[in-house]
Amino acid sequence: MNYSLGELVSMIGAAIGGIFWLARLEGKVKKNAEDVTRLEQRIDRERADTRDALDDLKDMMLEQNRDIKILLGRGHQVHWNDKTHPPR
Repeated sequence: MNYSLGELVSMIGAAIGGIFWLARLEGKVKKNAEDVTRLEQRIDRERADTRDALDDLKDMMLEQNRDIKILLGRGHQVHWNDKTHPPR
């Protein structure tokens, strides 16, 4: 293996460049992994908030449904006259 000085310098430079490239790549991978983790946590928080909002909406709709049933039940007790029309 008789390499000239220029070839050795080129190989050493390529090796050092490869090491720097791998270090930068590792840093980018680590940063991207942190970003993914952060986004997953954000999605989990948003899902929980949405679930809470939907639960509140469900409770409100159930309450309105009960109120409507009460009002409809009262409608049968109203005495109708010639100016009002009973529900059909």
